[in-house]
Amino acid sequence: NKALEIKRNIFGEKHPDVARSYSYIGIVYSYLREYNKALEYYNNALEIQLNVYGEKHPYVATSYKNIGSVYSKLGEYTKALEYHNKTLEIKRNIFGEKHPDVARSYSYIGIVYSYLREYNKALEYYNNALEIFLNIYGEKHPDVAESYKNIGTVYSLLGDEAKASEYSKKAAEAWPEETGTKPQ
Repeated sequence: NKALEIKRNIFGEKHPDVARSYSYIGIVYSYLREYNKALEYYNNALEIQLNVYGEKHPYVATSYKNIGSVYSKLGEYTKALEYHNKTLEIKRNIFGEKHPDVARSYSYIGIVYSYLREYNKALEYYNNALEIFLNIYGEKHPDVAESYKNIGTVYSLLGDEAKASEYSKKAAEAWPEETGTKPQ
């Protein structure tokens, strides 16, 4: 808050550094589970970023992702999907289809579909993420392991314990030894 106050005094209200401070405060409120306050600060950041950068910018995409994540935590999954889909669209336009940020957007959307119990849609998005991560990183990477874990979790929720076990094993095998603790 002190940094925000200083930046507002120096740069005025509509400056990228002010937006960054709003985002950082939003992150803290999200960690504190004060989601309505987090939304307030994320939306302040987004408003500035849209004015400064326009719709198709990575910072705008990150703000949409942050807002989508808060809506997900609030159980407002339709709004979460709306914001995560905006993020995905921007990232695809900027980076193309085969980029880790695009894959992460697919994963976030998969999470929301899991919460909605739309497991086939969740699998579709998780598999899209996995394909990109495999093409970029190969078999041994935390993002690959996390994707396998997510897919395994959905299969478990669908009652397919054989596939759940298969993907759980793949997740364990994909986790690079040098990174430490494997996903649960």
